[in-house]
Amino acid sequence: MPFKQSTYPKLLSLHTSLMEETGITQSTKRIAVVTGSNKGIGLEICRQLASNGVTVILTARDENRGLEAVRNLKASGLSDILFHQLDVTNQTSIASLAEFIKTKFKKLDILVNNAGVGDFDSLVGPNAKKGEIFKQSLEDAEACLKTNYYGVKLLTEELIPLLQQSDSPKIVNVSSSFGKLEYVSNEKAKEQLSEIDGLTVEKVDEVVKWYYEDLREDLLETKGWPLSVSAYKVSKAALIGYTRVMAKNYPKIAINTVCPGYVKTDLNYNTGIYTVEQGAKGPVMLALLPHGITQSTKRIAVVTGSNKGIGLEICRQLASNGVTVILTARDENRGLEAVRNLKASGLSDILFHQLDVTNQTSIASLAEFIKTKFKRLDILINNAGIVGTVVDPEDRHQYDLSVYLSNEKAKEKLSEIDGLTVEKVDEVVKWFYEDLREDLPETRGWPLHFSAYKVSKAALNGYTRVMAKNYPKIAINAVCPGYVKTDINYNLGIYTVEQGAKGPVMLALLSHGGPSGLFYSQTEVSTF
Repeated sequence: MPFKQSTYPKLLSLHTSLMEETGITQSTKRIAVVTGSNKGIGLEICRQLASNGVTVILTARDENRGLEAVRNLKASGLSDILFHQLDVTNQTSIASLAEFIKTKFKKLDILVNNAGVGDFDSLVGPNAKKGEIFKQSLEDAEACLKTNYYGVKLLTEELIPLLQQSDSPKIVNVSSSFGKLEYVSNEKAKEQLSEIDGLTVEKVDEVVKWYYEDLREDLLETKGWPLSVSAYKVSKAALIGYTRVMAKNYPKIAINTVCPGYVKTDLNYNTGIYTVEQGAKGPVMLALLPHGITQSTKRIAVVTGSNKGIGLEICRQLASNGVTVILTARDENRGLEAVRNLKASGLSDILFHQLDVTNQTSIASLAEFIKTKFKRLDILINNAGIVGTVVDPEDRHQYDLSVYLSNEKAKEKLSEIDGLTVEKVDEVVKWFYEDLREDLPETRGWPLHFSAYKVSKAALNGYTRVMAKNYPKIAINAVCPGYVKTDINYNLGIYTVEQGAKGPVMLALLSHGGPSGLFYSQTEVSTF
């Protein structure tokens, strides 16, 4: 059996890390606030962020509903969810939230302005009449403008100082396609909001004031404003303009706006065409963008052994988060079929490249493909693996040194903190192979039950620690996905592939300055 120098550095050399410095510890997890998040898209945004290792502050006007939402999320297995009451139209409520964050966390990494109201009764409500335009009431318009525009302004401006304490701050404003300028029929307003360099917060405010004054004077039609759900359209157009201005004013904060699509929620009487899971994808993708990423510099990921099982689900979740994924498999036909299935589900940025991780020529071919097409690699997930024996369903935990590596000499070597090297890890594997060849595993104290699998995974954990030390600008971690139902264990696992993929995807999407050299059991830090 040849023991060649590891071939992974060939791909690591392409892994141009977006992290210029490391040093953020596990205790400095990202903190997110999601407004209006006790139900609908907001609740799902909380779920997806928490699944990606973010500590989420779920907010709602109604305390009982908010606390119930937190209980439900925790019952589903998510732990880092907190509740704080918030009414975005109330300055005292906003100040209370800001003080809570300042006292407990001293910073804020992600703000998702999701809270919103609409006047969709006239379109899809029980009293809607086809072809008839309902007149916007002054009361409804005020509520819409206060929440959808002024509420975002009040909260954002209060939380900016806390966002400035983050090393990778994000603001995501959930808007609507109704906010596009094509729906703003008042030419004066459209012209003002169309300004490229000259637009200011004051000018956006001015547009909203024009609309409100014309509504109060019953001049909407005369002045060319939209008549159907007019306050909603104006509020969302103003929000988009405000987003552009704030992004210019705060260049160190990634500030974007997103339309989640026409999602089935209470707001539209569940007449939407998308699920909340689909609607949350865009906001979550923007919230998790790494430091310095722009729309033109999408992340590139390679996932090995990804035509089925956990690997396939990792591809699905990464692509859902805006990552361009290179799905790999030994068998070209199976790999191409997996890509077709993912694309049929609505994911577009998926490519296939054949890869056998045991074949140097195959590895070199993949590296050359990435170098030629993308010139860099952002994420490498080494998922490919085999067991090499019959699986015992009783043995369903991660293979850590203290429990599963019974050879004391090997355990001692792999336990070294500062002195461990790739050569020493290789040496442990060689010891095992030589003893196996001489039929000495039991005599030398090696594990007897699918021993090669345990030794290979212990060696991989050791290799992870060494590489994290050798490449401090690359976040390198190991993760046990849990005992997942896959072909490798004859579907005897207790977790779904969706659950199993959470840990790897969370680590792949960690923002600038995330932890490195650690071992995770699913989404929680464990011991090696």
